[in-house]
Amino acid sequence: MATPDMTPSPSQLSALLKGLSVLEAVMSNDRLSDLSRATGLSYSTVHRILADLAEGGWVYQDEERRYHPGRKMHAIAGLLRDDAEIVRQARPHLERLRQRTGMTVHLGVVHADEVVYAAKLDGHGSYRMLSRVGGSVPLHSTSIGKAVLAQLSDEEVQQILQRTGMRQITPGTHRTLGSLLADLDATRKRGWAIDEGENEVGLRCVGASIVDAGGRAFGGVSVSALEFEMPNSRLAPVAADVTEAAREISASLSAA
Repeated sequence: MATPDMTPSPSQLSALLKGLSVLEAVMSNDRLSDLSRATGLSYSTVHRILADLAEGGWVYQDEERRYHPGRKMHAIAGLLRDDAEIVRQARPHLERLRQRTGMTVHLGVVHADEVVYAAKLDGHGSYRMLSRVGGSVPLHSTSIGKAVLAQLSDEEVQQILQRTGMRQITPGTHRTLGSLLADLDATRKRGWAIDEGENEVGLRCVGASIVDAGGRAFGGVSVSALEFEMPNSRLAPVAADVTEAAREISASLSAA
């Protein structure tokens, strides 16, 4: 039996190239008029392509009708990053963070709607966390994941959770979208996220996001300790150390 010809037709290739052109333009333009001008395509063509891209999660439109790269664009960007190079750039800052706090330090990168641990430095205490480099954990139950989610709109967060669900890891894990969104709102206001035994019982973790040169969060850094080792009185200084490390790592990666 003859093998069917899977070669795209000229019209299919043309449509694909137009879609890619619009995707590229969204990286530096957010208005329909600017996107039309940047691509050389008509308003109606760009609007139709954007509608298809938005439905597929490649772009999204905010309340001011501006277009931005969507979750799938960010997922691909994450896959293209060299995690080993990220760890190399981040290592001095992670070492300094462990020295300052004495706690376990994690560097996590978001891949396919999960946090994947790219580096782990054990703390000075005798307790050893269950986490491991290469292991993945949900966004909604970790301080790194929540620090990343806090950089997104509530609509984007909801889209992610529709795909992943809200798996119950411990009794402290958020059970509803409403409680998570309230947590993310508090995270945005103070500039760092906290995990209160939501991914591992008895542990308290503080995390902050790391961003690329365009200001997009793609991962984060955190410190973790047993609850009694990180009482409320230590939260502010620990959070200051974590956010400083996140800023330094972001700056190092942007300058590389």
